[in-house]
Amino acid sequence: MSKFNKNISTQMVDSYEGGKVFEKNPLEEWMNTLFSSYLTDKFYENEDTQTTRFIELTNQIIAKYGASFAAKAAVFARKELGMRSVSQLTAAILNEYQFENKRYFFSQIVNRPDDVAEIFAAIEAFKGKRSHATVRGFGDYLSSLGDYHIGKYKMKGKQYNMFDLINITHAHSESIDKYKAGTLEAPDTWEVKISTSEDKDQEWRRLLREGKLGYLALIRNLNNILEAIDPTKSGRFDDAIVYDYLVPQITNVDKIRKSMVFPYQIYNAYRNLKIHNFLVIAALEKAFRISCDNMPKFAGKTAIALDVSGSMRSTISPKSVISLKEVGACYGIAIWLNNPDVDIVKFGDKAKSVKLNPLDNAFSCIEKLVANDGCGFGTDIAPAYENFLNHNFYDRIFLISDMQIMTSDYCCWYSRGDSGKTCFKKYCAKYGNNTHMYSFDLANYHTQTDNPNNPKVHLMTSLTDKVVSMIPYVENGEKLFDLINSYSY
Repeated sequence: MSKFNKNISTQMVDSYEGGKVFEKNPLEEWMNTLFSSYLTDKFYENEDTQTTRFIELTNQIIAKYGASFAAKAAVFARKELGMRSVSQLTAAILNEYQFENKRYFFSQIVNRPDDVAEIFAAIEAFKGKRSHATVRGFGDYLSSLGDYHIGKYKMKGKQYNMFDLINITHAHSESIDKYKAGTLEAPDTWEVKISTSEDKDQEWRRLLREGKLGYLALIRNLNNILEAIDPTKSGRFDDAIVYDYLVPQITNVDKIRKSMVFPYQIYNAYRNLKIHNFLVIAALEKAFRISCDNMPKFAGKTAIALDVSGSMRSTISPKSVISLKEVGACYGIAIWLNNPDVDIVKFGDKAKSVKLNPLDNAFSCIEKLVANDGCGFGTDIAPAYENFLNHNFYDRIFLISDMQIMTSDYCCWYSRGDSGKTCFKKYCAKYGNNTHMYSFDLANYHTQTDNPNNPKVHLMTSLTDKVVSMIPYVENGEKLFDLINSYSY
C-alpha cells in the first residue's frame, strides 16, 4: 500500500509498454492487490496470471511478516473495503498455516454464508485439507445466524450448499434446526418475493412503497423498477411513485451512508440505465454528491493526473460497464467537489488541463474528464508533470493510472526517455521536495513509475472512501503497515 520498509533495493524493469519503471516492493504489491483487485482480466494480464501472482505473493508475505499480519489485512480488506474474492482466496491460503486466534479469524473473515462456501471451494481447488480451526471458526459464524440469513443463502445447485456447510462445520442453532427440519419460513427478501410473484411489476411497486429494498438493491434494480412503474410501457411513469417513493429513497442521506456505497457505484447505476427518466437521473446525481461527503478535505493545494490512455478503457470488473478511467474520474471528481483548490490534468502520450464548474452536473464532469480530447492512447506521464511544473507547487499529487508507460522512443522531450524514473524528481527539485505523490495503480500490475525508496512516494490501492481517508494519516508521517498491523477484528 504505502511506505512499507522504504530502504529496499530498487530494480528497474520494463513496463508492458517497454518503458523503464520500478519493480514494486512485494509487500506493497501484495497489499495493493488485496485491497483493490477483483482478480479479473485486465488489458495486459488475464485472471489466471493475476491470481497466480497473488498466491505467490501471499505465501512470501506470510513467510516474512507472519500469518497473523496476513489475517488482519484480509479481514480489513473484507470488512472495511468490501473486497470479496481476493479476501476469500487469502483465507483459503491461510487455512494451511498455524497462527494465533486462527479459529476466531475464520469466524470474522466472512460477511455472508456464501463466503464460507467460496472459501471451502478454494481450499478444495488447492487440494488442501480443511483445518480444524477453519471448520470450527466457520461453525461459530453459521451458528450465530438467524432465520433470515440461514433461509436466504440456500445455495442450491452450488458445489457447497447450506446443508453441506452445516454438516461440515456441525453448526447448531434454533434457526439451523428449523432449516434441517424443513420448518424454516422463507425469508421476506426482495429476491424471494420477486422470484415467486406472478405479477412482478406489482411486486416491485409494493417493495418500493414499503421501503423493502436496501440501498444497493435499489440502485442495481432501477431498470426493473422503472419498467414496473410504467404501466403502459410507453415511457409514461407513475409520477406519484417516482415523486413519493423512488426519488426520496435514492437520495436518502442515511441510507447512502449506512450502505457504505462508493461514488463509482452510483455512477455505475447511472451508466447502466436503459430507461432514462430525468427525475431519476437528477436523483442519482444528487446521491453521488452525498456519497462524496465521506471524502476528506485536504489542507493546501492538490493536483490530480488521470490516465486516459487506451489501456485504461478496461472495465473495473466483469459485471461493470464502467472503465478504469471512469472509476478514476469518479474519485477525481469526488475529491475536487470537496476540495476547491484542486487542479486536474488528463494524459495519454500528451496532457491537457481540465477546467470544470462545480455547479455543473457531476456525471457530465466525469464524462468530460474521461474524454480523450486528443491526449493520445499511449501512456507518458511526463507531460502531466510538465503541466504541473509550469503551474505551481502542490502539497500532493494524485497519479491515477495503470502505470504502463511507453518505451523511451515515444516519450516527450521533458522526460528525455526516462519518464518513470525522473519526472517526479524533476518536479520536486523545483519546489523543495515537499510534495507527496500518491500513485494509484488501478490495474494492480507489478510495477510502479517512481522510486519506492522516496519517502514522499506512496503506492496506494483502491480509490475508495476508506483508502483516501488515510491520506492525512500518511502525511502525518505514519505508516499504513502499522495501521494494518494494529487492526483489531
